[in-house]
Amino acid sequence: MKELDPLTFTVELGQFYEKSKTSGNVYVTMKRMTEEKLIKVAKMKKEIPRGGDAVIGNLDIDNVQYPCLVRATYKKNKISTIIAPDDFNRFQNAYSTIIRAYMDTLKKRDRSKKIKKVSK
Repeated sequence: MKELDPLTFTVELGQFYEKSKTSGNVYVTMKRMTEEKLIKVAKMKKEIPRGGDAVIGNLDIDNVQYPCLVRATYKKNKISTIIAPDDFNRFQNAYSTIIRAYMDTLKKRDRSKKIKKVSK
């Protein structure tokens, strides 16, 4: 899985959606990271991930803002990014622009009317 910065992630996600027009599905997941997971990732990679330094350095537990982990999968290609709380609105705007741009590939659901049988 490639870990990218948020801008590169949105570009790659657009490419995933472009490829999925012919075949395949794109899966996107978002989840909030906790302090324990940030520390675990920092120990594995020997560095604090982008967006996580604000949480680990902050001792005020009441005002903690956790970063968001975003992952995307298309066939066997996987990308991910960590969004800092301060950059989340900017990322959300870019993400919504991409979603709107590639929404034309969605298929309308076929809803056939069920015919009620009249009992005699």
